[in-house]
Amino acid sequence: MAPQAVAPPPRQTRTHGLTEGAVLAALVALLAIATRYIPVVGVATVWLCPLPLAVLVIRHGLRTAALAGIVATLVGVLLAGPVVGLAILISFGPMGLVIGVGAQRDWPAARVVLLGTAASALSTAASLLGLMGGGVTSLAAMAAEMTETMERSAAMMTDLYVRWGMPKAQADAIAAQFREFGRLLPSLLPAILTTSAATAAWLNYEVARRVLHRFGYHLAALPPVGAWRLPSWAVWALPLGYLLSAVGAQARLPLLERVGVGVILTLMLAFMLQGMLAAWVILGNLELTKVERTIALVVAISLSTAIPLINIAAFLLGVVDSALKVRERWGLPRGPRRVSP
Repeated sequence: MAPQAVAPPPRQTRTHGLTEGAVLAALVALLAIATRYIPVVGVATVWLCPLPLAVLVIRHGLRTAALAGIVATLVGVLLAGPVVGLAILISFGPMGLVIGVGAQRDWPAARVVLLGTAASALSTAASLLGLMGGGVTSLAAMAAEMTETMERSAAMMTDLYVRWGMPKAQADAIAAQFREFGRLLPSLLPAILTTSAATAAWLNYEVARRVLHRFGYHLAALPPVGAWRLPSWAVWALPLGYLLSAVGAQARLPLLERVGVGVILTLMLAFMLQGMLAAWVILGNLELTKVERTIALVVAISLSTAIPLINIAAFLLGVVDSALKVRERWGLPRGPRRVSP
């Protein structure tokens, strides 16, 4: 009878975890320093920084990994200054912990990416608030400064175009569009923040899935792109955004109005992208090749500036696809007709 393996005592296991955590914490700090100061290498290391902490979560639990993240932050501050330490604390650390917990508990890939998006968005927002001094007043001041900057740019643009010989009326029309974009720019920040955070979380997850797989750790694959879809409840967030915007305008609460407009613009962008994806799948159902579908979408995107109805159609298709899941039903090839005997 073969002798049974004896598990190491808890104290030995804890000591081993702390030792491994110290080593991996130093590795996180070195990767973060390389990301900051070696531009060519930093393109790769920025996606590798969260992985040591993810491995620690899988091997020794969340507490040990969180402690290692704090140690890595301190090492980064001591070796390269507060900027590197802050990046580890609010960016690389949370992303690594999220990925590690997802792998440890075998979460679906979409849940890990969603939580990673939230972590990335919160870290970016914290960085912006830290740079501006924090608080709602700083956000309002930033929005006002952005609007004023766009106003000055529009005036300079008009003067420059007139000097180049453009008719004054045409230059004023272009400047008016530029001013309108400047007015909406602060409200577009949530959409920009959400999009960049989702992209960062997706890339981090895909890199982690491929790298950790080589070390024997499994992360579930994301569903194919053709199956990505906003949940049906996101449709109801649109009237909520309009309600917040209207209440803010009536009550003279600029921040509430901007939040409502930000929700609307973020969802409009998301539904437009989903509408393009749904159109891609529907054209595939109609048996168009990938080359034909690519040409059709490129032409539509190129004409969308001159023909706003294309953007509206993409937005509406995205909304209908979330509510009714139409991409699996529209454009499907019909089966052969049954010929009665």
